Amino acid sequence: MAKILIADDHRANREALAALLETFGHEVLTANDGNRALDLARTHAPVLVISDVLMPGMDGYELTRRLKLEPATAGMSVMFYTAYFGGQDAKQLASALGVARVLVKPSDNDLILRAVDEVLSGRPAEAPPAPADLDRDHLRLMVDQLLEKTTALEAQQQRVERMNRTLAMLSAINALIVRADDRHALLEEACRIAVEKGGFRLAAVGLADADRRLALAARAGEGSPERELERLKIGTHAMVWNDTQSGSFVALPLIVNEEPAGVLLLYARVRDFFDEEEMRLLHELAGDISFALHHLEQKAEMDYLAYHDSLTDLPNRSLFTDRMTQALNAARREKRFAAAVFVDVERFRMVNETFGRKAGDDLLRTIATRLREAAREQDTVARMGADHFAIAVAPFDRPGDTTHWLIERLEQAFVQPIMVDGVELRVALKAGIAVFPADGESTESLCANAETALSKSKELNQRYLFYASEMNARVAESLAMENRLRRALEEGLLALHYQPKIDVKTGAVAGLEALIRWTDPELGSVPPSKFVGLLEETGMILAAGRWALRQAAADIRHWQSLGMNVPRIAVNVSAIQLRQRDFVDSVLEAISDFGGEKPLLDLEITESVLVDDIEESTRKLQTLRRAGVEVSVDDFGTGYCSLSYLARLPVDILKIDRSFVVRMRDAGYPRNIVAMIVSLAHTLGLKVIAEGVEEKEQVRLLKELGCDQIQGYFVSVPVPADKIEALLRPDADTGLRRRIAAA
Repeated sequence: MAKILIADDHRANREALAALLETFGHEVLTANDGNRALDLARTHAPVLVISDVLMPGMDGYELTRRLKLEPATAGMSVMFYTAYFGGQDAKQLASALGVARVLVKPSDNDLILRAVDEVLSGRPAEAPPAPADLDRDHLRLMVDQLLEKTTALEAQQQRVERMNRTLAMLSAINALIVRADDRHALLEEACRIAVEKGGFRLAAVGLADADRRLALAARAGEGSPERELERLKIGTHAMVWNDTQSGSFVALPLIVNEEPAGVLLLYARVRDFFDEEEMRLLHELAGDISFALHHLEQKAEMDYLAYHDSLTDLPNRSLFTDRMTQALNAARREKRFAAAVFVDVERFRMVNETFGRKAGDDLLRTIATRLREAAREQDTVARMGADHFAIAVAPFDRPGDTTHWLIERLEQAFVQPIMVDGVELRVALKAGIAVFPADGESTESLCANAETALSKSKELNQRYLFYASEMNARVAESLAMENRLRRALEEGLLALHYQPKIDVKTGAVAGLEALIRWTDPELGSVPPSKFVGLLEETGMILAAGRWALRQAAADIRHWQSLGMNVPRIAVNVSAIQLRQRDFVDSVLEAISDFGGEKPLLDLEITESVLVDDIEESTRKLQTLRRAGVEVSVDDFGTGYCSLSYLARLPVDILKIDRSFVVRMRDAGYPRNIVAMIVSLAHTLGLKVIAEGVEEKEQVRLLKELGCDQIQGYFVSVPVPADKIEALLRPDADTGLRRRIAAA
């Protein structure tokens, strides 16, 4: 074991090398520069000196020269362990000085130990003298040349490190863009990443306002970008300042829809930071952020269209329901009142018939404006249908005063006539009012009672009516219906009818939807609108749903046994079913008889049900999809499903709600909505089915928009299982295919 001296100006390097050598029994001394190393060599006489080359004060070459010149230290062996060693000059100089071995950092531990052992075992008794012509000036000149080379290497390494930081920043911001769903949060986080990962002193984003002036939207780091934002003019070219007093900065344009929308400002701590290679990556970064802004702008537009009426800009039924629920929750929490007011415009159809649709649309926009002005700021005015509006009245304290005040405001709002095509029209409204909690404790019941009051006001020709319990004489009828329905379920009087889904390209039957039907011995055929809701209200939907799944599976097996071409069959699932703990087991049980074959049983679930508890819904549906069950989102476009939800949900098919399909013949909003839904679904790898298709023209338009399948009375009404068999036989009539092809 030997005494070894380590000279290195980096503490981590010294300690790591010392620990390695001490582990193998060597006695180790350390010095942080050449001068300290020379002193230790004189006083402690190590047999081996391991030195870095580039050190402050005295470098490794000078240290070696001094050791060889002094008799007391001339016999010591010297090794270089350095990160900067290359070229013939460096090798000649080290050899001339008598350096025994050179290792380049970092080296493997085994290599270091082997080199040390070789040097120690082969140490000469007396070191050879340095060449006579290697004087101090010559040595200094050569060292300077080496330092010049190593400085260039350091600069190159710094450039690589800087580029690596920029690439890491670019990668982190791209990962952020993939999951971002809020513009402000995206820009704030992007600025933070630019500072923390990119090493910039300051990062900021300025966005153009209506006057095309840049306003600060997000920032992170040290300093303020306001001065630059004030003097910058929005444009399409990057601007670089590489020689500012505090370093350098760049302004990169953000382009959205081929128009400049803002700038990304990045401030570096050093001058001349933004070279050509750096700018290439930063242009890519600005392009990615621009893309994200464009995507979020489109998403915001689609989200807006999903919850607002395009004609009047009022909230639609979906958003109204949400706002009404919020009002009831607040009123319940604060022990106050809330109200639902439903409004109809009298004789609106006559305006359309007399003046045309455009005049009718103008009238509706004016009515919407006046309703909004009449309501309080905290209330929500919504358009529920063609000439049907509603107001969700936020919590209040005195029901009599507030509701009558609102009615007076509504009446005053329509005292002045409305000009339509140069003609003055006096608009009259009918209104129905239901007050929480007396007239209903849920959104559904309160709105239903307000609708009842509105119907009664039109029936009695009253300007407005408050809901009264006697209006709901159907409660007793509902109880009787519940008893009949329960008995029908117990006695097996429910049946499944099937409605085909047709491939619009081939006209072939692509699927069937199973629908529950009920024929009562006394009442005859009961419309689904009268009993499906009752099934859910009473919880009987659980038993009925399990029966429907089993019956659909049995029909599939029966048709297969007859050699028929059986397509996939979808069964509707309610929110109550999906929330049950045994829901997945009930579906798996229904498909268990298919054995190893791929089951043909699918589920149809409305979008509002899916997002009620998205995490739990996703978990359950993923389990079923792994078992071969496909999932359709029913009535898409009428519920709460945003793009971020849709990307997360394990679904296969979107069904466009019939409310969009029936209005497709009119160019504009409904047709555009269908086009956007089809495009969105195909982007996400989903199929699209249009519901409620009744006309040849609708089929033609859906073909043009790229819709995959259609369903509706144009093809067939829902029919019993035995009557659907005609479409499933291998020799099925081709008449339907011809009708689809001709559309």
